[in-house]
Amino acid sequence: MNDHLYEAQQWRTVDILVTTSKTYTSPFEDVDVFGTFTGPDGQEIKLLAFWDGGGTWVLRFAPTAVGLWSYTITSTDCHNPDFTGTGTVTCVPYTGSLNMYRHGFLKVSEDRDYLEYADGTPFFWLGDTHWTFVTEERFDESNCPLYDSQFRACVDKRVEQKFTVYQCNFRDGKKDGFFGRNVNLMMETEHGFVPNLDEFHNNVDKKMKYLADQGLLIAVGYAWAFDMEPNGLERYKKFAKYTAARYGAYPVAWTLAGELPGYMGDLEENARKWNDVAKEGEKWSAYNNLQSAHLACSRPFPKIYENESWFDFAMSQAGHGDFDMAQTMYSEFKEMYKGHPVLESEATYEGATSNEYTSRIIPAAMMRRLAYLIMQSGGCGYTYGCNGVWELQWEAGVGGIGWGDMAWWDGLVLPGADQLTIFRDFYESVGWADLKPLSSEYAITKSFFMEANNRTQIFFTGDKAMKTIVGYITETSMRSFVLKGLTSKTYKGWWMDPETGARTDMEALLHPVDGVLEYNSGNQFANRKDRLVVIQAVD
Repeated sequence: MNDHLYEAQQWRTVDILVTTSKTYTSPFEDVDVFGTFTGPDGQEIKLLAFWDGGGTWVLRFAPTAVGLWSYTITSTDCHNPDFTGTGTVTCVPYTGSLNMYRHGFLKVSEDRDYLEYADGTPFFWLGDTHWTFVTEERFDESNCPLYDSQFRACVDKRVEQKFTVYQCNFRDGKKDGFFGRNVNLMMETEHGFVPNLDEFHNNVDKKMKYLADQGLLIAVGYAWAFDMEPNGLERYKKFAKYTAARYGAYPVAWTLAGELPGYMGDLEENARKWNDVAKEGEKWSAYNNLQSAHLACSRPFPKIYENESWFDFAMSQAGHGDFDMAQTMYSEFKEMYKGHPVLESEATYEGATSNEYTSRIIPAAMMRRLAYLIMQSGGCGYTYGCNGVWELQWEAGVGGIGWGDMAWWDGLVLPGADQLTIFRDFYESVGWADLKPLSSEYAITKSFFMEANNRTQIFFTGDKAMKTIVGYITETSMRSFVLKGLTSKTYKGWWMDPETGARTDMEALLHPVDGVLEYNSGNQFANRKDRLVVIQAVD
C-alpha cells in the first residue's frame, strides 16, 4: 500500500513515490502504474507513473485547481498490492510571480489564432533555440569566468530578456557526428528499449526542472526526423510515452521531430511513422500538452499534419538565408494552416553564415525583419537562434557544422536578443492578440511613382474596431499610406525604432475624413531603416 498526504502550489509539481518489493524481469516493460487524481470540483487527471529504477515509480502531479485533491493508485499488475493505495494533495495558491504558474498551462485560443494560458491570458511566444541542450550543454561547468554554469547562464540571460520559450530537442538516438555527441536516452536491451536512467538523472532531469522553475515553456522534440530510420518507430513510441510521464506535468509543448518530413528517402513513410509517435504522445498526455512538428525548410512549406487531432499549432521554418523572405511567405503559410496558430520556429540565426543565394553573416536587422513580418502576418510568435548557442560551441572554432565559429558566451550577448525584448514589449503594449492583418480594402501603401510590391509595401494589422492600427515598414518600404474604415474621429500617431525602442510622436493629431486617413511621411526617415507606425484612437 502507498498512502500519503502531500501539499503543492497550483500548477507546480509534487512527486509521489510508489514503491514495490516485487521483482520484475523488466520493470519498464512489465508493468504500468497509474494515479487517478480527483479535484475539488470533480475534475479528474489520470497520470502514468514513470519508472525511476529498481522498485520505484514516480507520479509527477501538478494540481490545476486550489483545494483538496484525492488520488487512487492502480496498475496493470492486479496481483501486486504495493501498487494500490490512496492519498491526498492539498493545493494552495501559487505565491510566485511567473506567468506560467500565475495563469496556468497553455492551450489554443478560442479563435484558434494564438496560444493562451489556462485562464485566457494571451501567451506571447518568444523562443530561444538550443538543439543540443542534452548532448552538449553543461549544467555544472563553464569555461567563461563570468558564469558558473553554461546552461544556467544561457537560460537566465533569456529570462532576463523576457523570452518565454526554450526550444530544444532531446536528440535521442541521433546520427553520429551531427549536432554533437551521441546520446541514447533509450537503450536497446535484451528486454527491448528501456530508459537510460543515468542520463536522465545526471543530465536531463536537472535541466528540465531548471527550465520549469524559470517558468519557460519547454518546446522539445524527441529526435531529428532522419533519426527514425531504420528501426525507430518502436523506440520513439516508447520514448514519447515515457517522457509524457516524466515531464508532462511541466510546462511542455512537444514538437515531435526536427525538420519533418525530412529531405531524403521515403518522406511519406517517415511522416507516417512520426505521426504514430505523436499519437502515442497524445494518448499519455494527462495535461493535454500542446503538440506540433518542427517543419522542414522547403518551398512551399510542408503541409502534413494539419488534420490530425494532436496537431495544435504550426511551426514555420523560413531558413537561414535570403531565399523567399517576403511577407507573402508567411501569409501563404497561415492560409495553409487555417484553424491553427502559426509561429516562426527557425529563421536567420544571428551571427551565423547564411546558406541560401548569398553568403554573409546574418545581422540583427535581417533576423528582426522576419520577427515583425510573422506578427504582421497574423502569427503568434518568433523563435530566435544565434551563433554559438543554437548548436552549442564550447569555444570558438570547436564543434559546429560550419555556420559560425563563435563561442557560446559571445553568441549569448549578440544585440538581436535585446531587440526582441523590445519586440515583445511593443506588441504587448498594443494588444497584439486583437490585431489581425489588414487587407488592401483597409490599408494601402501609397506611391506617386510605382505600385507597392511585396518589398515596398507596409504591412498593417488592426483590431476589429479599427481603434489601433500597427504598420511595419521594412528598410525598402515606402513611407506613405492610406487607411480606410477608421471608426474614430481623432487618432494619435507615433513611430518606433525596433532596434532601440525609441518612440517619436507625430506632431499633430490625425483626423480621418469619412473614415479615410492619408499620411505622407515625406523625408522624415530618409535613412531607409525599418520602422513601426502606430495609429490609435483618442476618442
